[in-house]
Amino acid sequence: MLTRIFPLIVLVFSSFAAADSSYQETWKITSLEAPPYASSTMANGGDAIALLRDTLAKKSINLEVEYLPWQNAIKKAQLTGYLGYYPAWPSEIMPGFVASPTILNSQLAVITTQSNPQDFENIEQLFSENKVGVVEPYIYPDVVEKVIQSYAGSIVQTANDEELFHLMQTKQINFAITAPKVLNYFAEQQNLPEPKIVSQFTDFPLVIGIRNDAENKAKIALLNDLFAAKQSLVQNYSRPNKLLLTYIDIPRIAPFKAFIEQVYNDLNIKTQMQATPSRRGVLLLNAGIVDGDIVRSKSNLKKFENVIVVEPSLGIINLVLLCRKSLPCDRDNLYDPRNRVMSSIGDVEILNEFDIKAEIMHNEDLSHTLTMLKKGRVDYALYPALNNDINTYKKDFSVVVLRQMAVNTIIHKKHAPLVDELSNAIRARLPELTQQINQHDTD
Repeated sequence: MLTRIFPLIVLVFSSFAAADSSYQETWKITSLEAPPYASSTMANGGDAIALLRDTLAKKSINLEVEYLPWQNAIKKAQLTGYLGYYPAWPSEIMPGFVASPTILNSQLAVITTQSNPQDFENIEQLFSENKVGVVEPYIYPDVVEKVIQSYAGSIVQTANDEELFHLMQTKQINFAITAPKVLNYFAEQQNLPEPKIVSQFTDFPLVIGIRNDAENKAKIALLNDLFAAKQSLVQNYSRPNKLLLTYIDIPRIAPFKAFIEQVYNDLNIKTQMQATPSRRGVLLLNAGIVDGDIVRSKSNLKKFENVIVVEPSLGIINLVLLCRKSLPCDRDNLYDPRNRVMSSIGDVEILNEFDIKAEIMHNEDLSHTLTMLKKGRVDYALYPALNNDINTYKKDFSVVVLRQMAVNTIIHKKHAPLVDELSNAIRARLPELTQQINQHDTD
């Protein structure tokens, strides 16, 4: 019997040797279980793994993959002999590692079940009033992480995507933030309907976290040669039929809403508009899950890399200090640490050179600020006001003008091809907006 088995063993090992002889070297990486991108249970090791393996094979390089829980995978990739860990977002590149060129792009979205009947178009309500699941070990891209932190009270953390899928199917969470392909995979495996996308963030690169040492220097150069060209590919822009725009709910927003709606109508684009607290609106826009904001001061938008300020300006707005009439009111109120001043984060940032010493009570829902002042629950507030609003506010408060700022409409950079048309449409209609906002407000 052994005499029959021995030739077979020799044949098997010979075939392996023949296969291995076609490779000049072997690269080792760690990975995680995130099918269909990476999985030890998939025949190809996962689609992202397969793409990397097939590309390296063209250079006679064999890819060896070790699948571990994600945090363990990152830790083990620090060891000598490993190239690094993959697939990772650039936000997950740890100290001592560098990011490879983009290997492929991944979707990231807010997802729910097909049976969820909720109105998904109100993004602010979705995040603030529902349980939203995320995978705790992941370091989400910065624009997404900021949205998650802004709604921390609604966030439920899970150990992995499979647990995330289970919690959503059992209605323990209402929504999930993850890659649609991952939850679709689990749905297919369990013969369940594919989850539906509520709102999609911009696509994010998947890269290798490469251990940054002399051992991998030549490998980094080779990966740059193999994949850098992919980064220069230009994506085609599909002109939208409808855009989702946010706005800050302040008393004089109505003329701007009507104006921007008409401007987009001139471009044959419908708009849906929803009130959103000040900072949250720009975070949602920067993350790409809304398309634009109706009117914003451009003074503090430079830090949001995905936001485009559309020229020309729609007008000038004042940032004012409102005080209860029974109290002294001047700029010195901002320098007294005993005072409490209600303000949005953005308005405080605009006044950064004032070196404010007063205690700031952050409030992003500006519609409540005036009510809080009138009821005496706060003594001071920073607030945006048109010129004609100042006389109205003086009926109830003392008012000090701190700064004047140009305001513009803004959009996400994915809509950059619309900017020139949008600017032309704004210029054509701007005189009517200027006339309207300069009229005396008798309400």
